[in-house]
Amino acid sequence: MKPLKLRFSIRYKILTMVTALLVTAIGLYLLLATRTFQQDKQTLVFDLNRSFVTTLAAQVDTTLRGVTDKMRLYALLQNNQTFRQILTGDPYLVHLEIYEMGFSGKMTLVDQISDDDFSKLYKIDNTYFNKTLSGQRQVPFGEIQSSTVKVWNATVEKGPALLGMGIPVVREGNHNIPEKIMAVVGYVRADGFLKNLTASGLSKAYIVTSDGKILVHANSYYMTGAVDFSKTAIVQEGLDQLGAYAKVATGELGVISQIENKKAFSAVQELFKRSLQFALIISTLTFIITIFFSRTLTKPLQRLVDAMENVATGKLDVEIKVKSHDEIAILSQSFNQMTLDLRTSRQQLEEINRELENKVIDRTRKLEEQNRAVKEAQEALLRTTRLASVGEIAGRTAHEVLNPLTSLMARVQKVQKRLNEEVFAHKNLLGEIVGAWKTDMAEKGVAGFLTSLQQPSTIDPKMTLLQEDLTNINEIFTNWDKDLGTLETDTQFLLQQAARIDKILKQMRALTVVSNHKTQFSLHTVLHDAVNIVSDLFAKNKVEIVENYGAGVDGVKVDRDEMIQVLTNILRNSLQAVLEVNGRSVKGAIVISTSNAAGKIYVDITDNGAGISNENQPKLFESQFSTKAPDVGTGLGLSISRRFIRGFDGDLYLLKTGLNEGSTFRIELPLQLEKERGVAA
Repeated sequence: MKPLKLRFSIRYKILTMVTALLVTAIGLYLLLATRTFQQDKQTLVFDLNRSFVTTLAAQVDTTLRGVTDKMRLYALLQNNQTFRQILTGDPYLVHLEIYEMGFSGKMTLVDQISDDDFSKLYKIDNTYFNKTLSGQRQVPFGEIQSSTVKVWNATVEKGPALLGMGIPVVREGNHNIPEKIMAVVGYVRADGFLKNLTASGLSKAYIVTSDGKILVHANSYYMTGAVDFSKTAIVQEGLDQLGAYAKVATGELGVISQIENKKAFSAVQELFKRSLQFALIISTLTFIITIFFSRTLTKPLQRLVDAMENVATGKLDVEIKVKSHDEIAILSQSFNQMTLDLRTSRQQLEEINRELENKVIDRTRKLEEQNRAVKEAQEALLRTTRLASVGEIAGRTAHEVLNPLTSLMARVQKVQKRLNEEVFAHKNLLGEIVGAWKTDMAEKGVAGFLTSLQQPSTIDPKMTLLQEDLTNINEIFTNWDKDLGTLETDTQFLLQQAARIDKILKQMRALTVVSNHKTQFSLHTVLHDAVNIVSDLFAKNKVEIVENYGAGVDGVKVDRDEMIQVLTNILRNSLQAVLEVNGRSVKGAIVISTSNAAGKIYVDITDNGAGISNENQPKLFESQFSTKAPDVGTGLGLSISRRFIRGFDGDLYLLKTGLNEGSTFRIELPLQLEKERGVAA
């Protein structure tokens, strides 16, 4: 064997292992320290942010409650000039309006006051609120009347930052009957809220309504655009941030505060950078120390490698001397002992090889004798297999011939019965008439014979004997014509069954290869032909066959004889199952029904027989499986039938069964397109 070349020495492996362990340990330490510090930092930041948003929500609620109280007082004291001056000096309220509902349900402005200093500061007049602003931010009177306090975004482009507030007011008259339905609308400065929202340089806070619409935000775009947070991605921006939420009771508002991870964990990132620098310094020093230490290990190992290469070339007198007192010294001592043992083993192997050569010659001779015995056994097994195949073919032939032969015998018995009951009776009647005529002519002569024919009939006095004889002769000829037609039909039937037997024998002679001579047929016609074939057998056993063809399309491509063979097999099995039921209170019956689905036609053959047990159901389609006596069935019918149906690209299987509940076998076949349907029937 070619010696291996040294590609990666132990020295480098030691260096790699020590470096990898050191880097892994430092990495795990950094990961653990960073995560621990980050979790502590996250808890602190989250608590701080939650405290901030709770405080901010309380401030917003206090402010809005104060504004709401002043709006209610304004509805009561709108004509009090002193109170109106107090309202105009409010630091948050900049404009107030009172609306009354008329008989038509329309709200009409009846009074308003404004903060003149605010109007001068932003260069707006009174029409800004009830015309310009209401045109872009309509007052939601409907929501005001259905709530205690309604708050909405009243900030538009190029306008001051405002919040709209509305409360319903009902003024009652005598007997507590509502006299007026009013709505007080106020506009509140958002400047103070913005100042509070941006008070924390660490977080980003904003105020929203209960349905997700923005009210106050440091970014003016969200306010002027009346952005709906529930329909935009701005809420998704806070998924990777530390956020907090607090509810404002007044107006059902909410305060959201989010802190970016970059700001919150800047100290963690700085700690990670410094720790990484320290880890690089430690790794470098460790790597240098490991280089010097590895030399003390690799030198004796190199001597051991050189000695092994010599042993590999066949030199077994090599000896290694190592002065150290470690594992390498023990390994060297073991190597020296190994070379000594190898020299001894070589001598012993040479002696054993000489003995093995003699044993191999003797063993080879014995194997040749065993091979001859195996070949003889294989030939005997082959002969047995051929005999088994012949037996199986004979069994299949007997089973498949049994169906048409049974139908043939039943039809012959029917013809024989008709001959005995009808044809011979007509023959005897005609013989009696002719015999009577001969007797009269011999005794009375022609004239006397003719005279006697004119006498009244003893059976029907209204008729003469001649009329009675002519009527009987005419009836005999009429029945003979009918019998001749029936006889012709029976003859054709017998010829068809004989042709089926001939075809089955030819198929079995060709090892029962499935025929490929498929032609397009109407399946309903083939089903009806199969029913006619077994009708005599069913009538003999007083079992009814019901044909219920519900399929709208029945064109299939099959071998007609093989298809009839399948159907008669199943019908014959169903008949036997029906006859197995003792003490039947309901007449035995077999129903054949068809249906279409998914480009296929389904044929269900259902009997009210004894059913099939659970242990026999998995074996139904196995070759040579049968629950009947050998003279009744061979167990090949269903196996061959399924093979025929699958040859037509269909399938045959047991659909349902139950003990004393009957069985249903289903045949499914692919339908042919209407334009492809043939004329065969």
